[in-house]
Amino acid sequence: MTIDVEWRDYDVVVVGSGGAGSAAADAAAAEGARVLVVSKDPIACSDTKISEGNATVRGSVSDADTERALSDNLRVSGADLPLPALTDAYARDSRPAYDWYRTHGLRPKINPTRQGPFARPLAKGGHTVARSVGHKNAGVAFSHAAWDAVIDSARIDYLEDAWFLDLAVAGAEDGAAGRVVGGLVYHAAAGTLVAVRAPAVVMASGGLNTLYFPKTDTMRGNTGDGYAAAARAGADLVDMEQVQFLPFCLTAPASYEGLLVGEPSTASFLGVLRDRHGTVILDGVYLRTRAECSAAIMRAVADGRGTDGGGAYLDLTANARLPRSGKGFMRYLETSMPSAYRTARQALSKPAVRCEEPWEVRPAAHYTMGGIRVDATGASAGGPGDGTAAAGLAGLFAAGQAMGGVFGANRLGSTALTENAVFGLRAGRAAAGHARTGPRPAGDEAFRPLIAAAVARFGYGGDQAPAHLKLELQRAAWDCIGPARTADSLDRMDAVIDDLAARAGRAAIPDYGLWNQAFIEWAELRNLLDVARAVTAAARERDASVGGHVRLDRPQVSILAQPYSTVVRGRAGNGGVLRFHAVRAHRPRTPAGRLLVMRLKDAWRKAQAKALCLLPPGLLDPILDRRYRAILGPADAAPAVSPGGPRAAVADAAD
Repeated sequence: MTIDVEWRDYDVVVVGSGGAGSAAADAAAAEGARVLVVSKDPIACSDTKISEGNATVRGSVSDADTERALSDNLRVSGADLPLPALTDAYARDSRPAYDWYRTHGLRPKINPTRQGPFARPLAKGGHTVARSVGHKNAGVAFSHAAWDAVIDSARIDYLEDAWFLDLAVAGAEDGAAGRVVGGLVYHAAAGTLVAVRAPAVVMASGGLNTLYFPKTDTMRGNTGDGYAAAARAGADLVDMEQVQFLPFCLTAPASYEGLLVGEPSTASFLGVLRDRHGTVILDGVYLRTRAECSAAIMRAVADGRGTDGGGAYLDLTANARLPRSGKGFMRYLETSMPSAYRTARQALSKPAVRCEEPWEVRPAAHYTMGGIRVDATGASAGGPGDGTAAAGLAGLFAAGQAMGGVFGANRLGSTALTENAVFGLRAGRAAAGHARTGPRPAGDEAFRPLIAAAVARFGYGGDQAPAHLKLELQRAAWDCIGPARTADSLDRMDAVIDDLAARAGRAAIPDYGLWNQAFIEWAELRNLLDVARAVTAAARERDASVGGHVRLDRPQVSILAQPYSTVVRGRAGNGGVLRFHAVRAHRPRTPAGRLLVMRLKDAWRKAQAKALCLLPPGLLDPILDRRYRAILGPADAAPAVSPGGPRAAVADAAD
């Protein structure tokens, strides 16, 4: 068939309409650019909307919370993989970025003493100081601000129900990186292809967690579109092996599979993880990182000791059993992560909710910490070391989960919503500046092969169903490049990808343009296959365990080892299949003395936790009762813990 092709001209195209995309569009429009926002879902329906609604605002509790303190916190927590230029930018802009949400309708509770947003009193999710601001309506409040920013500007047009297929690139001959001249979009609601001429494109299209569906708690639209389109156009990706898995998500019932029911801190002082035989596989859970908990579960599964649902048992019964402190624990459980506990109450049996039975849990993909390699303005970067925009793909920018380099191997709690605005605004301004000063797209030659390839898909009489192939890929991705990996599993993943890519080429797609679901499934499958290759290539280059990347067959990275990021670059091979080549980009290391002090403190805390568990109940009960009373305070409610990093721990609150 011949599907209609509509041509449009803009200065900046923004792919994605969550917090990062809306900020980018607003900033570009404010610079005088004419902007098109392309979104698969309705405007602002993104991970921002379903988030817990906590944002990092530096200095919201103390003036001593300096830019240096926040930047260092991000870098050390990320195992020194984050780029200093990006963490510095984050720390510098966190307050004005938060104010951007407020100008579009976000209404925090105000602390009259400090004349600013009321931050939660305790340091959350691995932060060294308290700086997390919560909101009554959670992520919905942020998504309303994002929606307001897009629809309120006369300089911003938007396409909903629209899939961004590929970047159009010119001048990429003879090894040159080339420059963006626009992109091709499938507008399902209109049943047309839209060829958009534009000198700048901002990727703000979210992460890749649908690669692990249904073992994810994020939006289904996270099919890695931005990474895949950028890589196919010649841009570098960084740290793609770093996917953040939440350890305690449900395995059943089916409608609740993948949903969060707790953080390590949920385990409280006596909670442990057990395998299917009841043997303890991890104690001191409340002091562990997400990666440690996920790895313990997946090691048990790999050894044949996993539960029927492919997970382990989070056993909280000891906390609830003690006569005095048990009541405090239950109150703590109900109030510290109320949304997670509500999910547990809806999904689990009454004895389990009363903590008389263990909970069956399994890790789930939550956040992509790698992404498109950029500089501090959000511009595509390339070349050795930290990379430069001059060696990147000119005209390509990225923000939010689509970009990499700011979180490295671990993301602190409450940082994502701030990151959206920090780098969305930066990328939008930079994209507008590039459109204003750079060369305008000349000719439509770069679009011709993209349009021809897309048109050829409609009415293709193949023998494969893309939706079924996607399910096969998701099952393999969980097994081979999920929360635990080995050299063998990476090899198996490559074989699965090769097979599925060949079969995807024979995908049957009907010959109509309007809401062609098979074409949509094929387009997303193609992106998922490409990002799976990128994750596999990066995971092979990262030949030890660090942060969200756990290798069952390799040791933990030494604290004295030279930190490095993985950089993967795609190259079209036979049949147009994208192959990735991975290299290392060295990063500066935190001084060994500081790292050693951190490790010693961690070991001391875990030793204290073990000693506590050895006390007889008669001594243990009053000690824990006092701790819970301190946590709950006069309000009889624990300070809410947001899904965050390894230090969202009840022991910190007790201190």
